[in-house]
Amino acid sequence: MRNVIQYEGIKIWVEDDIMHCKLHPDFFKSYNRIRTEKTLVNAITFLNDKKYMPFHIDLKQLRGTHAVEIFMLISKSVSINTLIVSRVFLVRSTSLNDLHALNSITSKTGLPNGIYADNNLALRYCQNDYQFLYNVG
Repeated sequence: MRNVIQYEGIKIWVEDDIMHCKLHPDFFKSYNRIRTEKTLVNAITFLNDKKYMPFHIDLKQLRGTHAVEIFMLISKSVSINTLIVSRVFLVRSTSLNDLHALNSITSKTGLPNGIYADNNLALRYCQNDYQFLYNVG
């Protein structure tokens, strides 16, 4: 049985050496940026067991503005980014994909953002990133 953390519309779990995060649309009814960041940091710390993994965030169920809000929070959070190998965002539309890609290019964080509309490609990116880290390291 895998560990699953669920809190106020956030679901986080590890599967095949990839940390997954899914947000329910109702999550934004009680959204608080600081509380959400702390929740994500605590969940990642608990689940990763001191092992760096890619972070696969499914934003497909969220409205565009909410998806951008979470993308910005995770992309810019130093606390979250010190716990993961890479961030992979699953989005539902090409316009969100373009917006996230532009932000990834212009942001000055050290971690890469993978942005995909296809879940299979997103998971393949995560697996390749994980294998690269542990085969080189």
